[in-house]
Amino acid sequence: MRSLHYIMLLFIAGSLFACHERIRHEIPALPQQDEAYVDYALASLDETIAREPDNASAYYRKADLLLKEKQPNQALSSIQKAIDIKGAGASYRLVKARAYLQKNRYREAFQEAKEAAEAGLKSVELYEVLAEASLQSHYFQEALLYSDSALYLAPKNYKNYLRKGLALAASKDTVSAEKNLLKSISLGAPAAEAYGELITLYTNSGNYQKARTYMERSLSSQKPDDQMRLLQARILRHTGNEDSARAILYTIKDSHEVDRFDVFHELKDWYFKRNAYDSATFYAQQMVELEPSNKEPMLTLARIYDRRRSYQSAIKTYEDITEMDSLYQESLHKIALEELTNLKRKVAYLWEKQQEQELIELKRGIVPIQTISPGSEE
Repeated sequence: MRSLHYIMLLFIAGSLFACHERIRHEIPALPQQDEAYVDYALASLDETIAREPDNASAYYRKADLLLKEKQPNQALSSIQKAIDIKGAGASYRLVKARAYLQKNRYREAFQEAKEAAEAGLKSVELYEVLAEASLQSHYFQEALLYSDSALYLAPKNYKNYLRKGLALAASKDTVSAEKNLLKSISLGAPAAEAYGELITLYTNSGNYQKARTYMERSLSSQKPDDQMRLLQARILRHTGNEDSARAILYTIKDSHEVDRFDVFHELKDWYFKRNAYDSATFYAQQMVELEPSNKEPMLTLARIYDRRRSYQSAIKTYEDITEMDSLYQESLHKIALEELTNLKRKVAYLWEKQQEQELIELKRGIVPIQTISPGSEE
């Protein structure tokens, strides 16, 4: 078998180093092989390019092979040389789109793949690139369209159902999203990934009981990482197991696998709900240090100050929120404005009632106690 393997390699090499006219023909697609084969194939292509620097097909095949080796920068350079030589044909654009996709340059990937489609290319790979690039670019309707096109050509590929499920979830179609995500599991999708999306889907929609169902399924099939445990704590906190949630949060709060802001957010909410304002204030302040422009922890601080009758601190915090960009976290901005208006009315009312009480006490000849005013703390 080993000798046959190298005979095949020699045959490919002989084809690559054929005469000038034959080299200009399209080079056959390189088959999937082991690391030794890849190294040999790349070396052979480099030798071909050295002999024929205007061989666009060799650059194209090299780019394709480099992408399979997860080397998008080198692949992008190689396919660009092919395009410079021969022009941006549909198949070349698809390789370029795949390179952009590996580099997480999703909108550029989408544009290249779209132009390949407009040039007449139709393939599962093209539609999958378009679906993935659309999804990552938040073009959710396009992601649905291209996922369906990919499914038409490859109805057994779980990744297409997974993408479609994610696009449906982002479009708030929870029922259809669940159906497609479960279908992806039945076709071989990693259970952890698909269940993770289902958990996130129902957590985001506020259906924590359904999220807990899928969490339990996920935990039965895998050992959770700290990111999953954070999500588990959030679900437990909303389904009546708050002490268990807190225990999990304390075990992961120093983990490098999770965003500390998210952990502090859960702990802050846990303590705030229990009226443990010292601890809630601590975690809210930690969140502000991590993300000074985030209005959510500031809103919690304003509410704590209000409940503790530190009215001027509450008003100052609300005003800090309302002075920030109104389009960022727009719903929180509106809540802060409304609560600030109500708080000012309450303080004015309390001040007026205290003035009345002081007047009564003066008439009785009683020295008034320290007053509350719109400009002081109680």
